[in-house]
Amino acid sequence: MVKKSFILLVEPEFPFPNRSRNKANQIHKNFVPIPLLKYSTVYKEKGYDTVLIRGNQQNIPRGGYPKKIIITSLFTYWSEYFWNSVKFYRNKFPNAEIEGGGIYVSLLHKSKDFKEKAKKYQLKSKVGVQKEAEEVLPDYSIIDCDYHVSHIVRGCIRRCSFCGTWKIEPKLTYKDPDKLIEELKAVKKNKVIFYDNNILAHPQIELILEKLIKLKINNKPVTYESQSGYDGRILLQKSKVAKLLKQAHFLFPRIAWDNGIEDYKDIKKQIELLVEGGYSVKEIQVFMIYNYDIPCEEMLKKIKYCKEWGVQISDCRYRPLDQLHDYYNPGKHKSGQTDKDYYIHKKGNWTDKKIRAFRKQVRYHNIGIRYGEDNEYDAQLATVYSPMKHAYKKLKVDKKIPRVEDYNKKPTIRERVDKMKRLVSYCLKHKYQMPDFGGMDYSRIDRELDSYLDDRSLLCSMKDQNNR
Repeated sequence: MVKKSFILLVEPEFPFPNRSRNKANQIHKNFVPIPLLKYSTVYKEKGYDTVLIRGNQQNIPRGGYPKKIIITSLFTYWSEYFWNSVKFYRNKFPNAEIEGGGIYVSLLHKSKDFKEKAKKYQLKSKVGVQKEAEEVLPDYSIIDCDYHVSHIVRGCIRRCSFCGTWKIEPKLTYKDPDKLIEELKAVKKNKVIFYDNNILAHPQIELILEKLIKLKINNKPVTYESQSGYDGRILLQKSKVAKLLKQAHFLFPRIAWDNGIEDYKDIKKQIELLVEGGYSVKEIQVFMIYNYDIPCEEMLKKIKYCKEWGVQISDCRYRPLDQLHDYYNPGKHKSGQTDKDYYIHKKGNWTDKKIRAFRKQVRYHNIGIRYGEDNEYDAQLATVYSPMKHAYKKLKVDKKIPRVEDYNKKPTIRERVDKMKRLVSYCLKHKYQMPDFGGMDYSRIDRELDSYLDDRSLLCSMKDQNNR
């Protein structure tokens, strides 16, 4: 029996950082292929089956020949992974129609290199936001994802030179507040992430937030996140927005410090507004773009202000919008790399050493903010406290995490924590289900640790349960 033709949806094997990859049933919030999920809805409504796959797979989990193959792209500097998939599926299905869309395709479809490859592989380009996909909900039945992704603003009121959003989405459009609520009720998810480049630019943002405050799904409040953070200039103009964001359960507040040190007073005011709105200062992150026009020396001064304010930093290394590769390797801090490996911005007098030094200082800064006394970094915070916190979280131990000083001086605490770390490491290595120590006192936790570490068969049975 010949199966009906289907639509093949492909996410190339992009080199996501290890902590950001999809692992087992976990989906990283920054890399869910939402356009592909929307096209799944579009084509299912037309009567087609859809298949979503990642990477170049010889064995498609379905028989038959695809009517169409849609391949998504991400950053321009990951273009080679996109073309690898285009080449692979063109060779595998020589008669299928292949379409490509996404960020890279939208930004560089007119370039000579792109045109030559598109002609070679008979690729049709889908540029920018596609109306037919924009008007439907993502098909979450083809991926295990516990949150919904949405937009309320397309385009951006800003024209930042390092950003491509306003080029991909040149027309500003705003979602009707009531339609947003209808959408969220329809998907029935208690987590929502907005992918808007500038969510606060919506002219009815206060009304939207007031509606979100009242909204409940499955008789529970909904939590929200703005992936690109908040435009601090709008926060200053609309001072009550910060409080509304907190009341609406928006998590992980972020603002951007894109310009020089001279903006420190405005950045401080933005942070103060978020704190007055109800956020803890340690929840707040400041975006910083480095390897750009502002020299490293000035960027380091910005870190000092963030330490004074007690906020974390989210650093972003600049790459031009036409950069086609990026082989930066954080592990090559001794041997170093050159501008042949990745983009180094000469205008700001950046070098490989300065880039690595800045990233190192940001890491130390964030560890100090999270775990240190008076926001001070100490080497043991990274080597002792951070792994200890990780073990407590993985095993769901609902106790106060010991201080580094207690770990160093009290053998009982050190022995227990070391066993917890061993157990977590072993479970991760062998893909066992983590034991749940929630609600247990330390006496029982100690007994459970000894049982699991002494009798590996208990862990094996957990693996069997996890694989069912």
